[in-house]
Formats: sequence, structure tokens, C-alpha cells
Amino acid sequence: MSRKQERAVRTYELVLDAAATEFARRGYQRTNLQDVALSTGLTKGALYGHFSSKEVLAATLTEMFDRELTRLADEAAAEHDSAIGQLCTFVRRFAVRLYTDVRISAALRLSIDQAIESSQPPTCLNRLRRHISRLVTTARQDGQLKAGCPAEPLADLLVAALVGAHYTAPAEADTLPERVSAMWRLILPCVTDPGPG
Repeated sequence: MSRKQERAVRTYELVLDAAATEFARRGYQRTNLQDVALSTGLTKGALYGHFSSKEVLAATLTEMFDRELTRLADEAAAEHDSAIGQLCTFVRRFAVRLYTDVRISAALRLSIDQAIESSQPPTCLNRLRRHISRLVTTARQDGQLKAGCPAEPLADLLVAALVGAHYTAPAEADTLPERVSAMWRLILPCVTDPGPG
């Protein structure tokens, strides 16, 4: 890769991080590209050389979110045979990514903003729910959930708990991954079948 290409890649990443920070903090409507350009030290024209509009920046972050969900699900599947093991790993690692990666946090905020504006279900949340629902359904089919535990409401509960924990944490609270681990310790014994003695 040439120096010029390396510089272009660094600038692209810089703009994405700056835009993600603004989107996560202010939401879609209140973010403007001038603020993004100022925080990167670029001119607005230079920023447009990488992203033609705010919509393109938002779409890029949303696509990254989807790819990250697929990557986390694939990693969990490679590490665990059981659906419950995959589910626990997937949710915990997603919590870590949501807590540590402003791009993931921004994509979630963008999805919620879009849903509020359009009265449509949030795209990113739908994708997250699909991954969780698939694993919960498989766990149910494999007999890993208690007989009275329906799969779909459990998937809804897990998504709501995960996203709710992200948005409602007081400043002095444990980190999101720690809070999610604590929630798992509470939820798992209530829904899983420990199997024969």
C-alpha cells in the first residue's frame, strides 16, 4: 500500500470515529458534518472526499454493526457446541463491543433515532434480535431451556435487558459487560434446564 493510500485509510477511519462519536452523543438529527470535520481537523470538502453525505456515514456505521453481529455469532459458534453457550458468549461479547466501540454504540443510537422518526422497528435492534432469537430457538429445540420457557419472549427480554442496561447505566455503575454478566447470573438459572442429576 502506498503512503497516499495509507493516509487515505487513516483519514477514512478518523472520520468514521469522529462521526460515530457525534452520532452516539447527539443522535442523527443534531449531528452535522461541520462538527465532524472540525473534530478531525479536516475541511468539510476533505470529509466529503470520503463520505458524500451524513446519510452515507450513518449507513456505513449501520453496515459495520451488522457485520460485527455476524462476526460475533460466528466466533461463538466456533467456540461452543451448545446454543446456550453460543448465546451467552454472543451476548457478553456484544456487550463488550457496545461498551468499548463508539461505532457500535453510534449504530445502535442511529437505529433507534431512525425508528422514532419513521415509526418502524429499529433496524440494528432487529438484527440483534434475529441473532439472539435464532440461538434461543435452537436452545429450546435442543431441550436446553426449561419446559415452560418460551423462546420468543426470552429473546425479547434479552434484547431489552442488553439495550436497556446500555442506556440506563448511572455514571457510577459497573461497566456494561459487568452488568450484563450479573444479569446472566440472574436469568440463566431461571430459564435453562440443568439436565439430569
